[in-house]
Amino acid sequence: MYCSECGTKGTGKFCTGCGNRLAAADASGTAVADRGAANGGELNYDPSVVLAIDWSDLVDYEQLMSIPAVRDRIARAAAQSKKRMTGEEILDLYGKALGKLAGVPLPMSAIAGFAQSAYAKLGVKTGKSQATILAIPPGETLVRLLCSLAKEGRSLRDVQQLADGCIVKAALPSDLFALEGDLVVAVVRQGRATRVEAHTDIPGQMFDWGKSTRCLEGLLGELGAAAAA
Repeated sequence: MYCSECGTKGTGKFCTGCGNRLAAADASGTAVADRGAANGGELNYDPSVVLAIDWSDLVDYEQLMSIPAVRDRIARAAAQSKKRMTGEEILDLYGKALGKLAGVPLPMSAIAGFAQSAYAKLGVKTGKSQATILAIPPGETLVRLLCSLAKEGRSLRDVQQLADGCIVKAALPSDLFALEGDLVVAVVRQGRATRVEAHTDIPGQMFDWGKSTRCLEGLLGELGAAAAA
């Protein structure tokens, strides 16, 4: 149930925020305004009168994900994701080719994984950081970020809720240039705009051959282009 006046979600008959009678919500996450008259104790609703819930300024992750329109948008982005070969799969292809020459199989991905773990324990790692300010609300920025992650196949690992934003941690899949790491993005309200700080962390490697820079520039560029559209 949502309030037809202020859009606040609630239970019962009246809004705890403004005191108005609560109305039902349709499938798109909009609240249907009550036209008032009651016949036999049942409320009459006019589906042509709606009050859209503006989620673009929300920074609560759980609240955003409870809105069907937001979930549908992320699902559409995920449907655009294309299967890419991982770094481990590429290494195993090389291992098979070299194995035929050497006469013994070479588990290259297992060797690389062991080396990455060993170097990570020694504190070896690489990563880059970039930041920008977008002239769009934080909720819209966060949803666009989640859509980008879904489209690029970067699975969500953790979300840390802040008072004025969220810190999202996602997988940075392995590829030809580097093994798997983390992509950490902070989306924080800054006045009427949004500050985005993104960072990559790839343990066990000293160089990633430009992978982090390309990832961050692509991500922030995509959010900026979306903001300008």
